Amino acid sequence: MNDGVAGDDRPHAGGLSLRTGLVLLVMAALLPMLGFAGWTVFRMAETQSAAIERSGQDLARTLAVAIDRELMAMETALQVLTTSPHLAKGDLAAFHRQAIEVLQHKGSRREGVHIVLSNAQGQQLINTRRPFGEPLPRTAVTGLVRRTADSGQTQISEIFMGVVAQRPLVAVALPITRNGPSEHVLAMSIPTEMFIEVLRQQSLPEGWIAALWDRQGVVITRTAASDTFTGTPISAEVFRRTASASSGTFTAVARDGTPLFNAFARSELSGWTVAVGVPQTLIAEPMRRSVALVLCGGGILLLVSLAMALVVGRRIADPVAALAGSALALGRDGPHASPVMTAPTPIREVNAVAGALNRAARRLRDSEAQQRLVMEVVGLGVWRFDTRSRRFHGSDHTAALLGVPVLDGASVESWIRNVAADHRNAIRAALFRDDPSKGELEAEFPVGSPDGQVRWLAMRGSCLTDPDGTTRAVGILEDVTERRRAHEMQLGELVDRHASDRRLFAAIIESSTDLIVAVDQECRYILFNGAYQREVEALYGHRPAIGQRLLEMMDHLPTAQITMESLWSRALGGERFTIVEELGDPTVQRKRYEMAFGTILDSSGRRIGAYHVGRDVEERERTGQALREIEETLHQARKMEAIGQLTGGIAHDFNNLLQAIGTSLYLLRTAGEGGGSSHPQALDMAEKAVERGATLTQHLLAFSRRQRLEPKTVDVGALVTGMGGLLERTLGGTTRIVTETDPSLWPARVDPNQLEMAILNLAINARDAMTAGGTLTIRTGNCPDDMEGRPLDLAAGDCVSIAVADTGSGMSEETAARAFEPFFTTKGVGHGTGLGLSMVHGLAAQSGGTVVLTTRLGSGTTVTLYLPRADAEEDAGQDAALPAAVQSPPRPATILLVEDEALVRMATATVLEQSGFRIMEASSGPDALDAFARDPEVDLVLTDYAMPGMTGLELVRELRARRPGLPVLMVTGYAEIQRASALDGLPILQKPYQANELVARIRAALPAAPSA
Repeated sequence: MNDGVAGDDRPHAGGLSLRTGLVLLVMAALLPMLGFAGWTVFRMAETQSAAIERSGQDLARTLAVAIDRELMAMETALQVLTTSPHLAKGDLAAFHRQAIEVLQHKGSRREGVHIVLSNAQGQQLINTRRPFGEPLPRTAVTGLVRRTADSGQTQISEIFMGVVAQRPLVAVALPITRNGPSEHVLAMSIPTEMFIEVLRQQSLPEGWIAALWDRQGVVITRTAASDTFTGTPISAEVFRRTASASSGTFTAVARDGTPLFNAFARSELSGWTVAVGVPQTLIAEPMRRSVALVLCGGGILLLVSLAMALVVGRRIADPVAALAGSALALGRDGPHASPVMTAPTPIREVNAVAGALNRAARRLRDSEAQQRLVMEVVGLGVWRFDTRSRRFHGSDHTAALLGVPVLDGASVESWIRNVAADHRNAIRAALFRDDPSKGELEAEFPVGSPDGQVRWLAMRGSCLTDPDGTTRAVGILEDVTERRRAHEMQLGELVDRHASDRRLFAAIIESSTDLIVAVDQECRYILFNGAYQREVEALYGHRPAIGQRLLEMMDHLPTAQITMESLWSRALGGERFTIVEELGDPTVQRKRYEMAFGTILDSSGRRIGAYHVGRDVEERERTGQALREIEETLHQARKMEAIGQLTGGIAHDFNNLLQAIGTSLYLLRTAGEGGGSSHPQALDMAEKAVERGATLTQHLLAFSRRQRLEPKTVDVGALVTGMGGLLERTLGGTTRIVTETDPSLWPARVDPNQLEMAILNLAINARDAMTAGGTLTIRTGNCPDDMEGRPLDLAAGDCVSIAVADTGSGMSEETAARAFEPFFTTKGVGHGTGLGLSMVHGLAAQSGGTVVLTTRLGSGTTVTLYLPRADAEEDAGQDAALPAAVQSPPRPATILLVEDEALVRMATATVLEQSGFRIMEASSGPDALDAFARDPEVDLVLTDYAMPGMTGLELVRELRARRPGLPVLMVTGYAEIQRASALDGLPILQKPYQANELVARIRAALPAAPSA
């Protein structure tokens, strides 16, 4: 088959072939008979083997009894000798002769046996192996002699080497008692070879082995290879198996490698062990003979019967085989197969089936064409599985998806060899099910390819049942790699999101300052956060632990325990409530908490525990108070900021007015000096009023933090010391001035002129507060970043502090709260502007520091100014003087004047025109750009900074983009330009300015070529 699904190589609907049926019939008749015969023979062999094993056990017990009997005979002989009158009289020579006579009467099987008389210490007195009177050594079994003398009872030894006989022996010892403790012991030493005859007398079967070992596991004798085994220990495993029981069986391997079945029994008299070993080959021999008989006889009978069935079946099956060939061709080659049976057969039924197969082939050709088109469009593979033959049939596309060549009709294992090993069982389970006639088949699995790529396939199918009961599974195979990858990505995102949510939830609970705890139905801890653990330990002195009963911590507080038990009982009963309760051990700590109790339910709605969330009420009250204080501080700061905004705007407008007035006065004085009518005294008074107004605007700008500062590295100690003379002249003789400077004082980053003005203002305020005179102290010092007591609003970093303290009247709390407000003063009308402390506050804030007021009514006032520390590398000599005005001969120069205030623009233009400059006026940035476009021959641009629409800095950048290097002078009354202008290197002139200062700055900024 190429694209369709191939059939099986054998017919399905017809069932078994005739020849196969006949063979099966013969086998069905003969196999039960052969099985029964084999079972009978097997049972007989088992019975024989069991009989052999029982014989071994009986023989072992018989041998043990024989050993005991032999030992008892020896014990009897010794007991007779202990009553000898010669022994009683001490006639050892006569006793020696009597002992030899006793041994001689026992016959030849007593050969090698000798009798020894020794004292209780083991010294031999007589030994029948040696002539009487010959010196004798100590006995080799001294312990046996002492044990016999001490116990007064017969003792039997382990195997030992005789000191006289020089051969392996065992001994039976009897004490000789004469009205007191035993002083002598009579022993009979027996060679181990004597026990071989005892064992052999029991008629051991051929091939069986008997062995005897003592209580220590040392072999006394053995019926086979006695010389090799005598005196050697048995294996530890055999000793372990026989030591704990008086009789039994075990299997072991002999030293020569022969597997043995062993039965053992214990000698009751000596404690020795007798074992009988039967080779496993002797036990299994009946079984082998029986199996061989059944297999040979049954096989011959079965072969003869099968041969007869095949001969008969061939004569019947030829027409049916031809029909099967037609069916196989149709199944193998599909609808394109040519019919095999072209001539009628003698069997009518076979002819009818052949016609039906030809008609089915025609229908299959039509169906296959349609199926191929559909499969090519959707990319599916088609497969079929025969549940009876367990053969798998697949299309070409199925084989391509599985990465195997087309193996139509091969086993499932051949088709799934590229499937991942851990997924093959899922496919087998889907196909090889117990009841294949029911249910749908579905499995997804990965398939590898030679290039290392892995793709996922989905197998789906259904089980179909034919009318004759035959079942098969058919289905499709689809590549679902992309769909699975998308699903896995979505699943991974969901898992990550769920894990992240759980971690976030746990982190929120753990980081919460609320006391969160949960218990089970027995009030045992199942969860609590760190805040609860720390708080409970602080309240009760005990650290809670998971699994501990919550109420155990209150065993010493019965009242509190009852109260808490009542609250948790309500929560465990399903009630939700909130309560405020005071908790803690009175001897440790008590606090009031607001606790919200609730019930924990599982997924089925069953109550499994309870929880509460606790919050420190006292902490909340303290937090509320702190919040109110912060809100008040924020309100005050917003008020100060609003006043500052208003003040800055007023100062800016006032600067423009002062600039217009000052320029006009300059023009009037110039006109008067030229011969016109003027009033010099009036002009002087007007100019002084302008200067006072300029000073006032500087104070306003300082408070609003909009003055233009020129911060430098300042030696504060030297600056304060240098102001000594100025302060003495300003404050008068009634004020004593004291300066305290730290020798290691750091330099500060501040505008030195503004700092001098701030210190002077503070000194004047201090003098006014000391109406009867007093002491003014100016103290400087370092304030490191880690210093305790630093102001909270001071930025991080090292600072320099300047404290100005007086011994005056001080301030009340109400006055101190408003001290930094602009225009607020406690002086009389005309004696102060109320801007001194406001200017100090603005300077500190604009410089990156802060100011702190410490005062108490009647105890003086201290104002401490904190300024940031300057870097050590900064050049302290950076304050360069303005270049002097260059007195050059008049030269024509064109100046583009940009000013949004008309009065200032008109007055400034007049001054510059009288100074010989050509002026181009513009009221805004766009107007200036248009004027520059019309007449680009501009030598210098004089522009204000704060203008609507486009600032002066934006204008300069646009003009320099058109003409790089264009000279510029910028005037302003604000400080915002400071940082921006520093980026562009612009010279700046502060409003209000003098007319001659403006002219000098312009001439200094002009290039050498143009002149005015």
